[in-house]
Amino acid sequence: MAELKAGKSGTFYPPFPVLGLASDGKNIFLLGGGGGSTASKEVPNVVQAMQYNEATGALNTIASLNTDKTVCVCLTYAKARGLWLGSFGPSTRVMELSVEENTLTEVCEWQTELEGKRPEQNVARCSHDGNLVATGGSDGVLRIYNAGKLREEPTLKHACEKQKEIEEIDFCPTGKLVASCDRSGACRLWDTATGEQTVCITYQHAGATLSIKSARFFAAPLAGAPPLLVTAMAAPRGPACLGIYATDGTLVKEAKVDAKPLTCMSVSDDGKQLCLNLVTGAKRIYALPSLKCIKKVENVHELPAPCAAFLGEATVVSGSGDRSINLMFFGKGKGGILRSDVEVFCVMLAMIIVAFFILRIGLKGGELQQGLAANRLAEL
Repeated sequence: MAELKAGKSGTFYPPFPVLGLASDGKNIFLLGGGGGSTASKEVPNVVQAMQYNEATGALNTIASLNTDKTVCVCLTYAKARGLWLGSFGPSTRVMELSVEENTLTEVCEWQTELEGKRPEQNVARCSHDGNLVATGGSDGVLRIYNAGKLREEPTLKHACEKQKEIEEIDFCPTGKLVASCDRSGACRLWDTATGEQTVCITYQHAGATLSIKSARFFAAPLAGAPPLLVTAMAAPRGPACLGIYATDGTLVKEAKVDAKPLTCMSVSDDGKQLCLNLVTGAKRIYALPSLKCIKKVENVHELPAPCAAFLGEATVVSGSGDRSINLMFFGKGKGGILRSDVEVFCVMLAMIIVAFFILRIGLKGGELQQGLAANRLAEL
């Protein structure tokens, strides 16, 4: 098991190009990548499990799985099942990590991409409750499966209407909708009960059409309100924009975030922050739903980073084909947590109230002192 080489400013160097990355939202994340089918001897195709200590910054490799001649290009975590999904060639592989035994094992595999000379799966993702799995790739068909226990090949529920190559997928919290982003530049919402498309979203900025590269659902700020969809858009040479949509396709908020294109977007489990990787190697953290930039760093990677994930209270890890990963802490001091817009407002309001009462006490104290001084003068 090859160990990481530590660099500066939270950068580490695995012995392979990083193409896929996913975390459990706590202190474990998986890296996938390698040299592909033709260079697997020189650069092994592997999936490695890492354990991160946010308080100390320590990072350790705890398990590794050699994937032979097939390279992993995408990883996701099925939280409800405690399993990891990887995209390998035309197939999904389900993996199980044992931290106690330091093992990463393959549980099952099934082929999802069926058409084309060299079909390739780009993403497989599980619904929040673990009951559904959706896959997408080069044949342009979004497939929705009844997941079962995810320890054997699931049952196909819907093969949706064929589109361009599918690059991203995400389930809404209820599992009733799944979003897909394809190479037409559109983001489509699908009804998981019927397999029918409900909404097709396209985006324009300054009169030009930008492709929607990624989409993630997150909970609306108001309790009981339907979830919202945040999308990341870019043109081939820029700019990069963010947009927030209602599930009926209505644009709620938008912002231009950079003149250059983006490569990926990740949203924290609590839906309060998102991370963007840019083609320049830069990384940005934004608050949701305000889309305010709360931290940015430049030149984190030498090559565009295709993957990122949130860890711990306030850390983002990103991976790149330049054989590097970067861990960036964005909280207010080690161990501190960066709060959401609502929490910040509540804290500020509390501080104002406390300051008001302190001022009142001070004024009353001053009046009391003046009254005592007046009484003493009267006595004299």
